[in-house]
Amino acid sequence: MPLTWSEVSTHQPIRLNLGGSGDCDPNPLYPHYVAVDLEPRDDHGVAHDLSQPIPLPDASVERVLSEHFLEHVPPAVVAAIFAECHRVLVPGGVARFAVPDYDHPKNRKFRARGHDPGHLDHVWFPIAADLCELAEASPFTDIRFHQHWDGDAFIEAPIDDSLGHVKRTPDNDPRNRCVGAGQFLARLARDVGVVLRHGPFVPRTHFLAQRYHRLRMTSIVFDLVKGE
Repeated sequence: MPLTWSEVSTHQPIRLNLGGSGDCDPNPLYPHYVAVDLEPRDDHGVAHDLSQPIPLPDASVERVLSEHFLEHVPPAVVAAIFAECHRVLVPGGVARFAVPDYDHPKNRKFRARGHDPGHLDHVWFPIAADLCELAEASPFTDIRFHQHWDGDAFIEAPIDDSLGHVKRTPDNDPRNRCVGAGQFLARLARDVGVVLRHGPFVPRTHFLAQRYHRLRMTSIVFDLVKGE
């Protein structure tokens, strides 16, 4: 049975994974996290519509995590979620977010069309500038971007995994690895095809964004930190 909010309020510490489905305690990657979801898959989840306020007191939550959820709700709801995160976090608390990056070379065409056929449930198609604008309009004043695409450059800074595990990063997503001779040959054939289509001076990051390369699956990863 899912938890109730009254039960969640007794946790020490309180950590929330917004839209987390089954990514919660006792999974060792999500210690103490409660998944907040319309249909939580685990007895460490709580059922809640995140377009509504979080029924917890001010300054009661140690950490917030949310991976690949914000793209499923309109930007106005994202803004409300940021405000709620600021309200419930303790001073110095961290809200970590990861969303699909529609400035990734393989995704830009979907943002331009306003339609992603592989993800029909995405209601908008964010790039880092969109999230930065929403974050700057929120009560948070400490905004830290760790990973995102900026044109043909992939911007990457170290991520402290203890503040929230993100699955879809260059180092964590298994789709960013080449395993076995079959995948190696497929990668080689794809790289040759890129050179034939785009010429020998194609940016190196274009190769790295192809299948079986390190940047095939990336996210916009950023932290919002509540002031002390």
